[in-house]
Amino acid sequence: MKVLRFVAGLLLSALSVPANAVDELRVVDLTGEFDRFAMSTAEMPDADRVIAFEKQIGPIANGFYERDRRPEGYDFRILTQLKTYPGRRSETLAISRKFNRLFTPARHRFEAAFGPLTSRQPAYLIDSMGELDGGTRELNGKYTMLFGADVIAEFHAGKNLDAFFYHEMFHLYHEPALAKCMTLWCSLWAEGLATYVSSRLDPGATDEELVLNLPKPIRPAVEANRKRAVCAVALRLDSTAYDDFSALFQGDDNLPGLPSRMGYYIGFLVARDIGRTHDLQQMAKMSLSEAKPLIDASLARMATCGQSTTEARERSRTSRTGG
Repeated sequence: MKVLRFVAGLLLSALSVPANAVDELRVVDLTGEFDRFAMSTAEMPDADRVIAFEKQIGPIANGFYERDRRPEGYDFRILTQLKTYPGRRSETLAISRKFNRLFTPARHRFEAAFGPLTSRQPAYLIDSMGELDGGTRELNGKYTMLFGADVIAEFHAGKNLDAFFYHEMFHLYHEPALAKCMTLWCSLWAEGLATYVSSRLDPGATDEELVLNLPKPIRPAVEANRKRAVCAVALRLDSTAYDDFSALFQGDDNLPGLPSRMGYYIGFLVARDIGRTHDLQQMAKMSLSEAKPLIDASLARMATCGQSTTEARERSRTSRTGG
């Protein structure tokens, strides 16, 4: 499903940048290497083509295409993507040709606000085979930023990409402060703050450019029942359950009556509220212990829920663990 493929690109991996990561971030374009392989092997027998792909393309981009990373259905997935590649080739390569022209000015504006972006690993521009438009992955033990030219072409064609770039750059900048936190409130903070930063650096950004419109417009659906939406988030703040995460940050429609991916918008509301008394640099540098009470207080200002947050979280935890 396209929405699921897209939002996968927006999920933040629980990783941390090494303390000695002081190199200036650089972008390496690997779309040409993928293109050459896809086009030159079109007549190769399927089994031989998969073997050649795994050998020649598998290791690039820190192993993004390796079988070990996504072993289930590997052969079928690779063959399907190679065979459908000609249909997306023109649009993908068009993004490749203009990527630096679009990314570099946005990067300069971001760095003017936050300082230099550093990473020992390059950011890779790739054909992601439908997996992501932008995001971070741990690849062979290396924290890696990726941009998927194919999904950018599919979902961002004709749009101003500044807000999208700011969102992904902020994740790279902010990740060390998250300290590998796996609870849902950390995702709420990370994604909400990235969305808020994007809106501040690009004040004219629309909900579409802030990616608050997929799979359907999120803002009006939340505002139509804000109390219920906020309380649904408050109930799950301390959860580490995948179902809770997918309900709030993926395209899964498993909270009836509430929009999928609403965690991005509610996180944005929290960050915007905290931003009334803190500047962007202060928020970006907050430790988790500093951010948590501010998040709790912000949610409490938005809605008074029927039970205490502590009781709600304990009930959620008990229902998940059977304890």
